[in-house]
Amino acid sequence: MSETNSSMHKSYSITGVDQFHALAITEDHAEEAEAAKHSDATTHQVTSPFVDQGYTNVSSKGEGSRILFATDEWFAAADNLLKDEEPVFDPEAFCEQGKVMDGWESRRRREAGHDFCIIKLSERCQIMGLEVDTAHFTGNHVPQISFQVADLSHTQETQMVINLPGSVERLIHGGIQGTGHSPSEVKQAEQATSGEAWKDLLPKTSLQPGYEESRLHFFPLPQSASKVATHLRVNYFPDGGVARLRVWGYPSERAIRKVGPLYSPIKTGRTCSVVSHKTETNDDRTDMPSCQAYPHPELSAAVNGGLGVMCSNKHYGEPWHLIQSNLGRDMGDGWETARHPDRPDILVQNKESGLVDNDLSDWCILQLGSVATSGVSRVLLDTKHFRGNYPESVYVEACCLASGENEDASVPLSPSLAVPKFETAEWFPLIPRGRMAPDSEHVYEAEKGQIANAGRPVSHVRVSIYPDGGLSRVRIYGATGLSSSFE
Repeated sequence: MSETNSSMHKSYSITGVDQFHALAITEDHAEEAEAAKHSDATTHQVTSPFVDQGYTNVSSKGEGSRILFATDEWFAAADNLLKDEEPVFDPEAFCEQGKVMDGWESRRRREAGHDFCIIKLSERCQIMGLEVDTAHFTGNHVPQISFQVADLSHTQETQMVINLPGSVERLIHGGIQGTGHSPSEVKQAEQATSGEAWKDLLPKTSLQPGYEESRLHFFPLPQSASKVATHLRVNYFPDGGVARLRVWGYPSERAIRKVGPLYSPIKTGRTCSVVSHKTETNDDRTDMPSCQAYPHPELSAAVNGGLGVMCSNKHYGEPWHLIQSNLGRDMGDGWETARHPDRPDILVQNKESGLVDNDLSDWCILQLGSVATSGVSRVLLDTKHFRGNYPESVYVEACCLASGENEDASVPLSPSLAVPKFETAEWFPLIPRGRMAPDSEHVYEAEKGQIANAGRPVSHVRVSIYPDGGLSRVRIYGATGLSSSFE
């Protein structure tokens, strides 16, 4: 039967294929059709019925669709199917394999079976229609074609690619014209793309030759036949060529690929406890040490009077971020320095310490809200959100400049605040230089012998990061005592 589609401004015939319909464009008059065969000019401006329906072409090379495997590409590589531009034809163009064709064309099959290729769609999609173009394949077009689909997880896709002969090399370098797989390799590919995961999308369907009036084939899929897919198998029966393939549909969300936990150069041990902010399933933890009750107050916290006094570099964040009581919101909610301009071009590890053999560092000084008169009982260094830019190592020092001690080491800056002359202060180590881990809390406790000089009074701490990087929070705990005022 025939019917008129006003949007195409052409009449077309509809051939019933079970519940599917193939739309093959035909001319009203045989004379015009004959003229079109021999005309160099394109006389038929046919608009795809899928273009104005809000669909996406997920078999577009420009959008990331790729051929993973093709049984035979002697005359033309399967990658051509995914081109976004119109197919071209040069009657004078020949190569070693024969006539140059702009599409996927296999050789005349002489082995058992049929040709097929596997396509990775640009994104997971609810497929609503297929468009097959046999342009210029007039005596060598594929007589019949079918399609199968699979909705694969990342793990399933990886396993399939491993089992498809030459697929990894193909993803890197693309297909090569004039090549084909051996029968044993084709059998291996058949096994990799069979099973319950693969469903029929369009049964074996006849195609017309690639003359202008018959080249375009449109296969709208009713909702009952539509399927969600990440991969497509195109089956040629038995061989031949097709110029272009368009797979139209609605993009559908794909499960986020699960990745393993971040590499951590250190774990909980003798020097400190390391607790990642992520669980093994990459979910944010709610039981971090900083969120648990502790017998001594967080003296460095801004709510307890702590201050971010000064630093060597604050290119991406200032020290006052370090003394907030909450967990860091993002990487911008911390103290981060620029990459050190003098860092070595090749890092060398010190064999004795296991640290980078270089003393380049940035530093910041924090003032406690109250003097830890009995010393510091716990230090917590947090690299939350700093996954690719956490410091290689950190060194924490302390001094005590409270009223009544080292009074000559401070000078009034304003009526309400005096700033210590830190260069004359007696700095002593609290935490020796040690490795950091990404996105983690590092907990040092005096009762475990992890804090040096734990009994000495402290009013300020100096945190040095090697060679640069960022910290989300620095938390200093201790028994309350004198107010850290400098009046």
